[in-house]
Amino acid sequence: MPGLEHYVGEVLDEKYRLEHLLGQGGMGAVYEAIDQRLDTTVALKETLFADERLRKQFEREARLLARLHHPALPRVSDHFSEADGQFLVMQFIPGDDLSEMMTRKHGPFPVDQVLTWADQLLDALDYPHPQDPQIVHRDIKPQNLKLTPRGQI
Repeated sequence: MPGLEHYVGEVLDEKYRLEHLLGQGGMGAVYEAIDQRLDTTVALKETLFADERLRKQFEREARLLARLHHPALPRVSDHFSEADGQFLVMQFIPGDDLSEMMTRKHGPFPVDQVLTWADQLLDALDYPHPQDPQIVHRDIKPQNLKLTPRGQI
């Protein structure tokens, strides 16, 4: 998928300076960026849409996600379009994703640790279901789960 890797160092939406690519998947890419107005690190999630209907759906989803407040979910603070991309501006969560941790571990994690993570994950997945409209996360995988320095999913 074409992305903005070659734009690292560029400023998007006149305020977000791309620092580097954090990850890329079938639906888009995520970048670490600096919000130059607030001098904070943010995550920019890029999704490429050419269809106007999908662009409008993206905007509706951005508004829905911005209303969610849960300790295991990154806060969405803004959205914008640039070139062919739609971007969500989200809280940057420091730490390693579970895929990176599994690669380094070379063995299973302790059961009690996995159960704690599973409990946190299930709570986060359950939280948006009663929203109107209901929100269902469709991309749960180790690469999308980060462990904070405090050990929280």
